[in-house]
Amino acid sequence: MIVDRIGPAYDFQVLGPLQVRVDGTALALPARHPRMLLAVLLLHNGEIIPEGRLLEQVWGHGVGSTIALRTAVSRLRSWLRDKVGGVAEVEHVGGGYRLRLPGRFLDAARFRAALAADFDAPGTDPHQRLAALMGVLELWHGSVLDGAPEGVREESEVRALEDEHALCLQRLAVLAISVQMPELVLPRARALARTRPFDEPLHTRLIELHAACGRPAEALMEYERLRSRLAEELGIAPSADAQHAYLTVLNQDLPSGSLDRSHVVSRDHHVVPRQAPPDIADFTGRSKAAAVLLDHLSGMLDDASRTTALIAGITGPAGAGKTTLAVHIAHRLESAYADGQLYADLRGAGIPESPAHVLGRFLRALGVPKNAVPDDPAERTALYRSLVSGRRMLVVLDDAADEAQVRPLLPGSPTCGVLMTSWSRLVGVGGARIVEIDRFDTDHAIQLLSAIVGHERVTAETSAAAELVALCDRLPLAVRICGARLAARPHWPLEGLVALLRDEHRRLDELSVADLAVRVGLRQSYARIRKEVRPTLARLARLGRCEFTTGTVAAVCGLDHGAAVDHLGILVEARFVSVVDTGQAGRFHYRVDDLARLFVLHPGGAALESSEGPHIHS
Repeated sequence: MIVDRIGPAYDFQVLGPLQVRVDGTALALPARHPRMLLAVLLLHNGEIIPEGRLLEQVWGHGVGSTIALRTAVSRLRSWLRDKVGGVAEVEHVGGGYRLRLPGRFLDAARFRAALAADFDAPGTDPHQRLAALMGVLELWHGSVLDGAPEGVREESEVRALEDEHALCLQRLAVLAISVQMPELVLPRARALARTRPFDEPLHTRLIELHAACGRPAEALMEYERLRSRLAEELGIAPSADAQHAYLTVLNQDLPSGSLDRSHVVSRDHHVVPRQAPPDIADFTGRSKAAAVLLDHLSGMLDDASRTTALIAGITGPAGAGKTTLAVHIAHRLESAYADGQLYADLRGAGIPESPAHVLGRFLRALGVPKNAVPDDPAERTALYRSLVSGRRMLVVLDDAADEAQVRPLLPGSPTCGVLMTSWSRLVGVGGARIVEIDRFDTDHAIQLLSAIVGHERVTAETSAAAELVALCDRLPLAVRICGARLAARPHWPLEGLVALLRDEHRRLDELSVADLAVRVGLRQSYARIRKEVRPTLARLARLGRCEFTTGTVAAVCGLDHGAAVDHLGILVEARFVSVVDTGQAGRFHYRVDDLARLFVLHPGGAALESSEGPHIHS
């Protein structure tokens, strides 16, 4: 059986978005109601469709009228007459309408004819059958009538065509495996299986395709995903056919670098990694940032047109709560990413973690035995992306140093999401939605303090509470440290801690408790500043709590305008200097943030004495 790959002069297409082509050129379709009427009639080409059913599908329940239907039919007839001559006609028969269109001009009819011909040719050469069915698949450009209203898409004929599409791919999978060419069908089968999560026969063929392509680890993971989904959503076990495909993979000799058979057999349940650290009970503020992140990472998750993972990033100064927000978002998204969460502290502020080491931990969390983790970093990335492909998994990459550290850790599947945090904006990560957070406003800072020490205690000293958060420069970490110190001494008045913080020489020393210290983050941020820019920061810090312009920087630091702009850009990026909008277009003022200024003027701290810190007294 050979399929003619040259399309007819007239081509009415429903296997994807509705289109009508003449000699390969797409025609402009009629207005909405005549267009939807054409779509329904094409689905039932040659059949009489009652008027009531057409009204229900095209206009919706109780909306349309017989007059509206007849008007739409008249317009459709005029359009067909003008665009395709007498090729297609709409007839009124009894209490309904019928479209008469030769089957060779309708892609759905040609698809069904080819599928039926393949049923009747079981003894034909499998290579010929494979080529014919692969050619037939070229008729599909998406889901049936993609983009049409739900009333039309809910048509039983739509579901029937979609089922036949899946049946065609199942048959192709068997043929491709039999002629040892499974790689021809694997991408299409994988893509369609994502849209049909409970189609067991299709997922079973996908398991077999993965195994035939020499990817037993992916075959086993595909079965695990299917088993988990059926158990959680439907409360049933996989079919005997699916279980047989799974056991066949287990019983074969697995290639080096794949899942170890004894390891997989011993697993009696689907392991879903949940690596995100615990959420905090007193999470405060960040409602706008959280809404943006949740919308981006979950609102587009079911968009079938996407081909890449959803990526979001959180950036801001040290101590602003980037990690706290990321962990909170990860817990909020737990149900959306049902296949698990992977988490890695990339230690970008210190000695960055190697992506290869992180991948090793990720692979082990995904079920790969330690002795089966590839040595080559590129192979680790490839295996990692294969294992998460098709899974709804969130990857949290905390404290990233730069784009180069992040890229090998990005999944390739559109079913995955990535949430990064970094002091840098990571603008080089394509498609990322970056959210910048800064210090709290006063109300949220006091709200955080109240959550830690108690509302009654704060309301009893409202002035002291306001001054305390101001002395903390409204930095969430600093406020949290003060709250922890006050919570540990319930009878200590807020004013007592405020008195200690007023002393600029010791304020940073006071902003420390247990393993939390504001100075640590400032030291890490300072280390990123180029050495030739540090004297500029020192001179600006000595200006005190005032605003300044680029001209001021040039004058005070003895720089030309270009160098002043460059130095300011570096200090803003390092979060030591903030931009103050004057409200005048193109004119900005700057200021050194209070805690950053104190760090530069009063380095102090035992940890700083042994490292390279600010030296401003020249």
